[in-house]
Amino acid sequence: MENNATRKLVFTSLMTALVFVLTFSVKIPVPYTSGYIHLGDSMIYLSVMLLGPGYAAFASGVGSMLADIAGGYIQYAIPTLIIKALMALIMGLFTTVKSRRAILPSVIVPISAWAVFCAGTLYYMNRQIKAFGIDNIVNIVVGQDADAETIASAAKTINNMPMYFSLGIAALIAILTLTVYLVFRKSGAKVFAPASVIGMSAAGICMIMGYFIVESIMYSPLAATLSIPSNMIQFFGGIIAACLLSPAIVRARDSIK
Repeated sequence: MENNATRKLVFTSLMTALVFVLTFSVKIPVPYTSGYIHLGDSMIYLSVMLLGPGYAAFASGVGSMLADIAGGYIQYAIPTLIIKALMALIMGLFTTVKSRRAILPSVIVPISAWAVFCAGTLYYMNRQIKAFGIDNIVNIVVGQDADAETIASAAKTINNMPMYFSLGIAALIAILTLTVYLVFRKSGAKVFAPASVIGMSAAGICMIMGYFIVESIMYSPLAATLSIPSNMIQFFGGIIAACLLSPAIVRARDSIK
């Protein structure tokens, strides 16, 4: 028992270091918010599989926070600590559930939160379009010399853009999550079980929503909205990397049981 506890502490330190390295070493800057895309989220997902939600929350939060500090993104340090730790805890809700009945509330909560987030984004974008003026936006997009039909078509598209944006993000998350599961499930590793894939998706939604709130406060809601696609790239890049690296993590997990 004591030997297993020591191993778990060692693996927690190792996963903290891996979260730091993959977050710090490869950074793709994101415009509008001065943030960046990285592969550290893959280690967050794998730390949950290896350590469970509690230890993984420490490794995920601390490793990511240290990477922000070392990389010169100190303004993100505390928000990152909270968001990344929450990601591990949320994924852990799915991977530790034993019955289908118990997993239902865990599925409903992130879906409901995502629906509220999409509704808020839809409301905000509609307000911004009205504030800036639909005619001004159309002139910028198609030019003042465009014919009436082109102007009418552009105006209709712009008016519907918030709805397209919100529905598109929701559909993309569902499609990519299903794709990842179908492509990688043949490996037989537990990380590819439906509960694990749903857990990673819920954790990714937490990350997107968390940074949207933080960047809305730090910069502006518009800048935060424009950063959503890059956060989604990071989200799914992390899932794919976790899927590829999972066999080694599963073997390590079995050694500390």
